[in-house]
Amino acid sequence: MYIRMTCLFCAIANKEVKSHIVYEDEQAIAFLDIQPINPGHMLVIPKRHQEALHTLGEQEYIDVMKAVRRLSKQVDDTLRPKKVGVAIAGFDQAHLHVHIVPMHAYHDLTSSKYLDKSIAVAKEEELIAMKQLLTMNK
Repeated sequence: MYIRMTCLFCAIANKEVKSHIVYEDEQAIAFLDIQPINPGHMLVIPKRHQEALHTLGEQEYIDVMKAVRRLSKQVDDTLRPKKVGVAIAGFDQAHLHVHIVPMHAYHDLTSSKYLDKSIAVAKEEELIAMKQLLTMNK
């Protein structure tokens, strides 16, 4: 018996699953992380399912990274963190995703909260407010 496994991030890109989208173009989509290290933590993904950065076509890579750069600036301009961290790990989901994290402390990007699974799920109203804040000056 064949069981079709679905990719959560593909479902988000296809708008089959609710998410708080803060950016979208033809190649990439960005949405708020539901377990943010800090408020404003978002994920940028290619719309086409790819598991690793090196498997993207050259133009798709450029388009995704342009979105990352644009959103990093938006986070910096809007939230004014000490730094904006960018990371690609990809252990939780088998769909390439780039983390953009507003950093207020040195270890925010490499937070031990991931290891001990103590990152709280963001409240819906917090995600809505952050989405509005990050998208009002597009």
